[in-house]
Amino acid sequence: MSRRLSILLLTSWLTVPGLVLAEELTPEQLARIRREEKAAEAKVNAAHGNKKPSELSNAERRQIIREQQEAIQEVMENNGVSRKDYARQMARMGPKQNAEVEAAEKALEEKAAASKSQESGEIQVQQGFSEENPVTLEEQAGSLPAVEHGLPTEEEVPAEGEQSPAESEQVPSVEE
Repeated sequence: MSRRLSILLLTSWLTVPGLVLAEELTPEQLARIRREEKAAEAKVNAAHGNKKPSELSNAERRQIIREQQEAIQEVMENNGVSRKDYARQMARMGPKQNAEVEAAEKALEEKAAASKSQESGEIQVQQGFSEENPVTLEEQAGSLPAVEHGLPTEEEVPAEGEQSPAESEQVPSVEE
């Protein structure tokens, strides 16, 4: 194998993985990363008392900035994205892509709020029963399920012009 060919093969092996890692992120992925970044920064700020930068000394500011950068780096590693690729993609986005990412962020917030309300231990209290919330009895294992609504059997099929027994019980007659 010639030297030129071996160098070409070596460079292609080294560049192909870099191209795979630099793929475009979807708006959902970008929204999730943004949300996790904000949460990480808020957590660091809360750990330091949510003080304004003007209330901190230079050493405290440096410490907070360092902790925020470490938290953001951890978020990037968890999502498998380099900070450079993320920043590059965020800078290249136009108004349309920004709107898509914002819509995805709102959807994630709604999903999180819905899951929080379910996890909060709220129990739905039902007063009585209705068609929307029917009461079901426990069935024995191996038995066939009871069907209350469905097609009538041959015995219950009314002849032309007659009412079925179920309809006659439900509909009051004019004579009464």
